[in-house]
Amino acid sequence: MKVAELAARASMQLISPSEDAGIEVSRVYAADTMSELIAHASSGTLLVTHLDNAQIAWVAELMDAPAICLVDGVQPGCELLEAARCAGAAVMVSRSDLASTIRTFKELLQPRSP
Repeated sequence: MKVAELAARASMQLISPSEDAGIEVSRVYAADTMSELIAHASSGTLLVTHLDNAQIAWVAELMDAPAICLVDGVQPGCELLEAARCAGAAVMVSRSDLASTIRTFKELLQPRSP
């Protein structure tokens, strides 16, 4: 599912430029440490976290992750937005907590039975 569609269906605020919103998301992983995100992220992984810093965008770039979602309504700072733009990663915000956000994304990304 594309980042923009996922954000819309999950009622998340998509903040990044529109060119980043067409990237495919195939799985989701949540953590609040860089080492956990690096260990478990891969191409197509949406990173869900409380971390609002430029380093999370570099993790997204390193792991070829298409997007970052901040939780608890945390609005991304200028450093994160600029780093995400350079890394080609979309940024979205969830008003929900980490557990609720990850559950919502996993439900939306589940394959539908015919």
